[in-house]
Amino acid sequence: MNFLPVKPWLRASLHISEKGEAELHTSSGVLEVEAPEGMSRDDLLGLLKLLDGSRTIEDLERETGLDGEAVREIVEPAVIWGLVDDGAVSLVSSGQAVLLRLENVLNRLLKDLVFAGPFWRKILQRPRQLHPNVFFGFGLENWFFLFRENEFGSAVLTLAESADLGGTPNDFCREERRHDDIVVRAFRSLGITRDDLSRACPLPTTTALIKMLSWWARTDPLFFVAVIGVLEGRLGADGGDAAVHEGPVVYDAFLAACDRVGLAPGFVEPMRAHARANAARGRCSVSRELFAMVPGIDEETEWRWHAKAHLFMEAYAAFCNGILEHYSDPRHSLLRVTDV
Repeated sequence: MNFLPVKPWLRASLHISEKGEAELHTSSGVLEVEAPEGMSRDDLLGLLKLLDGSRTIEDLERETGLDGEAVREIVEPAVIWGLVDDGAVSLVSSGQAVLLRLENVLNRLLKDLVFAGPFWRKILQRPRQLHPNVFFGFGLENWFFLFRENEFGSAVLTLAESADLGGTPNDFCREERRHDDIVVRAFRSLGITRDDLSRACPLPTTTALIKMLSWWARTDPLFFVAVIGVLEGRLGADGGDAAVHEGPVVYDAFLAACDRVGLAPGFVEPMRAHARANAARGRCSVSRELFAMVPGIDEETEWRWHAKAHLFMEAYAAFCNGILEHYSDPRHSLLRVTDV
């Protein structure tokens, strides 16, 4: 993956020391720079002076007479250390336009990676062949996300520090706490209390997805917000028709399978209430409300989000398929509890 700037720009001020060595002066201090083996000091200084954000890597090669490998040997570490940025003017799109394109990517991956996987093939095509614990396990593993909302919420709330974004992140976090209570009711019908749930452990594939999302919520909260539609089991274009993205909406498909199997209403109806609560604001509306307030997103960030979307959906597919693998075995108890 090429992470080099289109037109490298040196963020530090270049100086020559009394000894004739190159120094980079930054707000945090002074760095001495030595030419790598095979490159003269003059070549190094000449290259550093040209990192003004107006030249591409190819321009730098041509003007310095250095080969591409030598130029990259200087520029790549400087990028990693934050000494070189991109001087090119990035193309910027509105937040809404970027989110729409990202949702199209997520919809396609949802169809190709998730609904085409073994868990959803069974749910959609042969639900009566599944052990009831597969359905209960799906509800349980989704509850673990709600129970660990604090791992996401505190990071998402940092978005509320922007006056432009208003109280939307706060509204989202308040709603998720209510959803936790709704789902707990589904397990009461199985004789499982909130205390029982709080002592249970998620599957490794669930934990992996939670940790991944927790990291993104802290380091890239806008991307996290963009995938809320998938996390809540509802992703689709405006208009609310699942056929828009050539596949079922997650919770609608799951509840339809529960009805076909004839699971007890004590479990199904609270899950249905949770799905309705998610849908009350409209599909992906939290994401869309926030992105409508974002003034602009550059091309590089959008490209990075598309790459993350593939990683996220692979982890989400593993999450779904892990449920099938574990809960299909009647020897496994519904709750995985470890003594502390």
